[in-house]
Amino acid sequence: MPKLPVFYLSCDRGAFSDPISQPRLRRLIKRDMQVGNVAFITSQKGCDKPEIFHQCGKGVLAERLQSLMAERGFGANIQGGRDPGLELLACNMMGVAPEEVIELRLNTGMTSDDYRQIGHCLEALREQGILLVCLNQKEPGDTEVNHQPHDAYIRNLIQQWEHEQLWLQAMSGANLAGRKARIGQDMPLADPTLCVLNTAFSLGGLKAPQRVFGFALNEDSHSLAGYGWMQ
Repeated sequence: MPKLPVFYLSCDRGAFSDPISQPRLRRLIKRDMQVGNVAFITSQKGCDKPEIFHQCGKGVLAERLQSLMAERGFGANIQGGRDPGLELLACNMMGVAPEEVIELRLNTGMTSDDYRQIGHCLEALREQGILLVCLNQKEPGDTEVNHQPHDAYIRNLIQQWEHEQLWLQAMSGANLAGRKARIGQDMPLADPTLCVLNTAFSLGGLKAPQRVFGFALNEDSHSLAGYGWMQ
C-alpha cells in the first residue's frame, strides 16, 4: 500500500460551512490511492489536554488513536461533538464520503518536542492508509497575526527546523551540543498554529514539504493554503 500524503492546511474557521466548488481539493490526492478514513489534527486555546472528537463512522479509528496516544503517555478522551465542516472537507478531498472522520484537538502549552512526539504517534495511522490532515483555523475576530503557509515567516521557520535536525544528527555523539540545540524545543507553545505545524513537520519526516498550494474555496472569499508532504 503506497503511503498517503500528509497535509497542513490553513483557512478561516467556518470556511467549510458553505458549499465548496473547488476540484483542486480532490486533486491533492492521487486517484489510485485508497482512502477510507480521515483524521484531522487541530489545536485550540483553552483545552487542558488533547481530545478526540468522533465526527462520523463507528468510532473504531477514534479508539485506535486513543490507544496510540496512551502508549506515548498522552491521555486523550473521546468526545461526541461534531463539526459538519470537517466531514464536508474530507468528502471534497476524497471525492466520496469517508467511512470514519475524527478530529484530534491538541491543547496549547506543550513543548514543540511534545507535538512532534504526537506526530510520531500518528505516523502509525498514516502507514495504515489513514489520511492525516493538520488543520490550522483562524477564529473569527482573532486579532493575532495568522501566518499563512506562503509567508516568509513560516517558510523560514520550517527551514530552521530542518537545519536543526540535520545538526542534531551530525552531533548526536556530542551531548553538550545536543542539549543546546534542544533548548528551543523545551519552551511551551501558546500559538495553535505552531502546535499544529510542529505536528505536521514531524509527520512529514522532520523535513520541508514537497508541495505548496493555495486557492479560493467559494464565492465568499474563503481561501485555503497549505503544504503537502507527498513522500
